[in-house]
Amino acid sequence: MTKIFKALETMGAVVVFAMEVVRSTLSRPFFGNELIRMMWLLIIRCLIPVGLAVAPVGAVISLQGLEIFRMFGLDRMLSSLLGTAIFREYSPALASVMVAAQAGSSIAARIGTMRVRGQIDALAVMSVDPMRYVVVPGVIACAVVTPLLNVLTNFLGLFSGWVFAVPLGGVDHGAFIEHLTAQVTPADLWVGLGKCCLFGTSVGLIAGFLGMRVSGGAEAVGKAANDTVVATIVLILLVDYIVSYVLLGVGV
Repeated sequence: MTKIFKALETMGAVVVFAMEVVRSTLSRPFFGNELIRMMWLLIIRCLIPVGLAVAPVGAVISLQGLEIFRMFGLDRMLSSLLGTAIFREYSPALASVMVAAQAGSSIAARIGTMRVRGQIDALAVMSVDPMRYVVVPGVIACAVVTPLLNVLTNFLGLFSGWVFAVPLGGVDHGAFIEHLTAQVTPADLWVGLGKCCLFGTSVGLIAGFLGMRVSGGAEAVGKAANDTVVATIVLILLVDYIVSYVLLGVGV
């Protein structure tokens, strides 16, 4: 029973923290240089890992799906499955998970280190709002960079799927493109981007929340970074299922 109350207390604290982040985002001053620095840092750290994580997915879908589609003589329609799966599910989820692993842990560790060293308190003493200067840029950076990375991984996933389907699998290129463009709509792209924006915001919020709650030494900083990765990945997968279920229910 105590664990349940503790979990509810933590959830309430996260909600209050999120409201504080929103308030700080909508107030001045806005530290644009810090935001740009954080965005560039996230792109550098996440670009290659995200690409390496998502690109092979298209190849796996083509490799496995081609055999099944050929059993029914429908190998030309493989690109329909590939496009929908990449745009709606695999690319947003895997891109967000890699951002959580690379960026979320880094943000939590950075904020936690500043907390341990007393830099957060020093900012408050200098009349600089720590939420506005430290947390908000990380949240916005995650919310913006994650969809941008998703756009790249969409193309990488489709390209790797095309390689295994057309040159290696013998599927006609014209039929592949025809069924891909017929099945994949702008709604699929917007759904994926919306998911990434939601997931990226969640990564930034949880990383900032756990980082600001660090107390102790280096061990506490490491625990915050690890907890950020675990919590955000579980949240991403859970929310992804709920959002997909709701969208399918309303026919989107």
